[in-house]
Amino acid sequence: MKKNKHYERMKRLKGRELHRFVSGFVDGEGSFSVSVARQPYKHLKKGWKWILNPLFQVYQHEDNLWFLEFLRDDVFKTGRIHRKSSPYHVFTYSVENRQILQERIVSFFQKYRLATKDEDFQIFALVIRAISEKEHLEERGFKKIIDLVFSMNKHGKQRKYSKEDIYKELSEQFRN
Repeated sequence: MKKNKHYERMKRLKGRELHRFVSGFVDGEGSFSVSVARQPYKHLKKGWKWILNPLFQVYQHEDNLWFLEFLRDDVFKTGRIHRKSSPYHVFTYSVENRQILQERIVSFFQKYRLATKDEDFQIFALVIRAISEKEHLEERGFKKIIDLVFSMNKHGKQRKYSKEDIYKELSEQFRN
């Protein structure tokens, strides 16, 4: 996409001014989430295991796609942009890589704090740290992370699986 005058104006912002603007923008148009999903795994009798998928996203109408490109190319220097399946005129900038989430996204928002989404972000940061310390590889740590995940985004979409469903089917995954 050809860079427009708004993109060029954003590129002229420097340091704190830019970073505080980005933090405020993400506060309104972004999200921090951790989904819990079933992944096929043939070594377990049930044929699948629970996995954690942390995700940082920012949404924007296609008229302002340039701003998502700015986040990807100039601010965080990572991530991908894709069109949402519905509504079709909305695009999403997302970062899913756990190491990059820790190094770039978490470190950025720890320094440039959010106003309305800070509580969810702080929980997200704890989850990312726990995963990077491999706590999710043991049942006790996985349950600790699940408790954190279920305390996030209380006004967001409903989860597909309840905490009880996850706990009930978790022990086989951690048997040696």
